[in-house]
Amino acid sequence: MDETSFDFRNLTEQQLTDLLDDFNDSLEELQEDHKVARSPSWYEVDCADESKLYDVLYENGTPRAGRDARLRTVKLMDKSPSWDTGLSGRPDRVEVGGEDEGPAGSLGYAWCRTRQGHHTACVVFPVAHRRGWQPVSAVDGESGEPAAVKVFFLAEPAALTEFWRSLFHREDVTEPDFLDRAREAFPGLVLVDSLSFRKFDGTYKEMRDWVVDVLSVVQDHFADAVRKHGGKPNDVQAELGQHGLTLSPESPKTHKNKKVMRQRDVTYDGETYRCEWHAKKEGHRNRVHFSLPEQRLGGRVLIGIFVDHLDT
Repeated sequence: MDETSFDFRNLTEQQLTDLLDDFNDSLEELQEDHKVARSPSWYEVDCADESKLYDVLYENGTPRAGRDARLRTVKLMDKSPSWDTGLSGRPDRVEVGGEDEGPAGSLGYAWCRTRQGHHTACVVFPVAHRRGWQPVSAVDGESGEPAAVKVFFLAEPAALTEFWRSLFHREDVTEPDFLDRAREAFPGLVLVDSLSFRKFDGTYKEMRDWVVDVLSVVQDHFADAVRKHGGKPNDVQAELGQHGLTLSPESPKTHKNKKVMRQRDVTYDGETYRCEWHAKKEGHRNRVHFSLPEQRLGGRVLIGIFVDHLDT
């Protein structure tokens, strides 16, 4: 939680109330599935001239905001745990994009964690302009060494998608951790446990980024394209091709061979799904097979097969 983003200056009561409502909605949604930590002294941050967060939220000080919004903010912030105050090397002062943020505790925590290889996203109050990956600079509190890292900022839960997907490359996610990370990054997909990069013709490092691109396009665009074009394969394929990947169903020739088509059947949670749609890395090898959006899976798509090539 980036407490430095709570800037209430020049806001009317209605504007501040509306912004608090938006912030509360986002924080509540994030807390459902994620741990959102905050500074142990978050309420002492200056949010306006001669006003701290405590004055505005607890005492209805200036600038004023609606009572229900204020109480909900306090409740949600109290629900969030404090980050580890004993983290070694946490800096006293932080710069974001070259601008001095002063004694920004949470930003210092995110900077320190990122330097240790654990990227940390920061939730900002909606009035803040910083979004996405931003350069954060500080001096290590123990070694005295200056360093710059990239920290991710978001105001809405939907932005977490970009954060999770970026980590495959930024943290060089290993093969044993891939599926767990992918389930975080692609909640609109169901990835079966049997998926294995070893079934491709190529190393994990050679295949990982392409697979991430495939999963991104399938989650973001496949269901919409199927719905938009009434499931017509050629039209769906043409629209998905605009995203730089080749995705298609099996050919009529392959469909005629029932034995071969059964190779596209995948069992998940006791039920069988046909994964005939597939992404092609190259014309002759490496496929990711997946199903159509499934009502049995709440409209999600089943990613069922990583493979060099199935029989046709």
